[in-house]
This record gives sequence, C-alpha cells and structure tokens, in this order.
Amino acid sequence: MSELAKRTIFGSLFVIVVIGSILLDYWAFFAVMLITVIIGSKEVAKLMLKDDKGSLTPWIMILPTLFYAMSVILFPIDFIIRFLFVLTPLLVALFSKNYPFEKVVVSLWTAMLFVALPCELMMSLYREPMVFMDGKYLLIILFCLIWINDIFAYLTGMAIGKHKLFERISPKKTIEGSLGGLVMTIVTALLVNHFWFNMMSDWKMMGMALIVVVFGSLGDLCESMMKRQAGVKDSGNVIPGHGGILDRFDATFLAVPFVYCYLMLCYFGNMMLMFK
Repeated sequence: MSELAKRTIFGSLFVIVVIGSILLDYWAFFAVMLITVIIGSKEVAKLMLKDDKGSLTPWIMILPTLFYAMSVILFPIDFIIRFLFVLTPLLVALFSKNYPFEKVVVSLWTAMLFVALPCELMMSLYREPMVFMDGKYLLIILFCLIWINDIFAYLTGMAIGKHKLFERISPKKTIEGSLGGLVMTIVTALLVNHFWFNMMSDWKMMGMALIVVVFGSLGDLCESMMKRQAGVKDSGNVIPGHGGILDRFDATFLAVPFVYCYLMLCYFGNMMLMFK
C-alpha cells in the first residue's frame, strides 16, 4: 500500500471515528476523549522524558493526567481533582529514580494542560451547549475548521509556498500556506454560518475562524518543537500514515481552550446587551 493510500484510508477512518462518536452520544465521544488523553499523555511523556538510552516512560506517568481529565464526570469531587493536578506530579517526581524532578513535573503538567484540559473543555461544550447552538454540532464545526485549515495550508504551501513560516521548528511550513489555510477556513466558517447553522454574526464567526487558524497553527508548531527536541519524526504510531495522537490533535489541543474562552466572551457579551 502506498503512503498516500495509507494516509487517505486511515485519515478517513479517523474522521469517521471522531465525528461518528460526536453524533452517536455523549458517552461515545467521552470514550474517544478518554483514549485520546491516555495515549496523548503517554506520547507527551515519551517525548519529554526519553533519555539518551532510549528508555520509555512508565505507564504510571499517565495516571495524574487521567485523574484530571476525569473531572468532567466527577463534579462532586472536582476540587480534589484540581488538588491532584498540583500535588501528584510532585509525588511522582519524588519517587522517580530514572528522571530528574524538573523533567517529570514539566512533562506531567504539559500533558495535563496540553492534552487533558482541551479534552475536558470539549466534553464541557458537548454536555453544556451554549446559546449559539447544540454542543455536538458546534464541536463538528470546530473540528471541520481545524481540518480545513490543515488541508488547505498544506495544499497552498505545496503549490505556491516560497517564504518559510518558522523554519527553525518546521521547515516545510510557509507563509503562503498559512494564508491559504486562513482564507479557506474563514470562507468555510461563513458558508456554514449562512447555509447550515446561523450560530452568530458573520463577524463573530470570522473571529472564531481566525482563532482556530492562529492557535491551531501554534499548536502544530509546539508539537513539532517537542518532536524536534526529542529527535523523532512522529509522536507515535497509533494511526498508520499519520503518526500518533499528538500528530492528529496538536492543532485541536491549543485551539480549543482559546475558542472556548472566545465563545464565553461572546455569550456574556450578548447577555450584557440583553440587560441594557
């Protein structure tokens, strides 16, 4: 099987699993997010803690991040989860014989903030939809905008890309490619807003698309930085032709928290206008 065919087949399966779980029900999407947290956290720890001898991170390194992510269904003890967020990495570092304190703590906190937090926020959007629309359709639109940006940034960069965007971290990314992704993401967002769901004003929808592009691209670059420092091409091999969970969700992980904050600001802005 050629590399292109492998990427197409498994990329399509990935889209089907993510979108299908969103449309199916809350618990199906929760299962996908839980698997994402487990594997994504393992990949973060592997990238950041892999030593010169190539030893792998123990699976126990995932547990603090998993506890943090489980707060989406454990509201009665949510404050305990937040406490573990701070405490557990210190305890893991205390009993670790193979890795120094700073690497263990930074690795775990990175996994919690870069992997678990975005997954928690996506579950929050699903469970508690905002006034704009049903949460599941908001998530589908968000994923589609991220993928549109990724696809058209790649295609535009391949076709006319000349000026490097961030050569030190990702030599193949170009300014032209990023602009192509931005334009197509905004166009897609406006078309969705007009013909599928009238979520908000066109200006606010364009703002959300801009946040997706900017912070999605930064998420991609951050993950490329971790891989470059670890000296590996992919974060893992769970998705043939695509690499690991981080390789597929890197843009999503950084875009989601900022989109969430943006939607909250839009929501409270609308509420304030209603009470004037």
